[in-house]
Amino acid sequence: MRIAAVPRKEKERSGKEKPFHPLTKGMYMAKKAVKMAVVCVTYGLCRLHAFAMSGLNKTYTIADTTNFNPEAMILNLAFWISRLVGIGMLVWGIYGYVTARKDGEAESMNGALGKLISGCVLIAMPSVMKGLGILS
Repeated sequence: MRIAAVPRKEKERSGKEKPFHPLTKGMYMAKKAVKMAVVCVTYGLCRLHAFAMSGLNKTYTIADTTNFNPEAMILNLAFWISRLVGIGMLVWGIYGYVTARKDGEAESMNGALGKLISGCVLIAMPSVMKGLGILS
């Protein structure tokens, strides 16, 4: 199958093109406006790093290092990450359960309940570890 270029005048004379609709030009202009808005927002976001760089000339010092506990800091970071993942799994599980319930799929509901339970356990990880006697 070959595609040949058709001159514009022949195309107009053929009468096979769609008739002009008044909303077509408005939709075309709306698409252009959305594209221009996206470009402007992207440009503005790319320039935000200039404001973040303004605070780099300050010098920071650690006030007191005698009570520094690196194990607690690592555990706090790990628990913070586990809570974030747990919140994500909880939301994902709720969404999965609702959609599976709507569709009537028992297997998907079981998977969603597993995500719900895992999300709750990840959110409550410090309490679980204290309950098991791993943390004091």
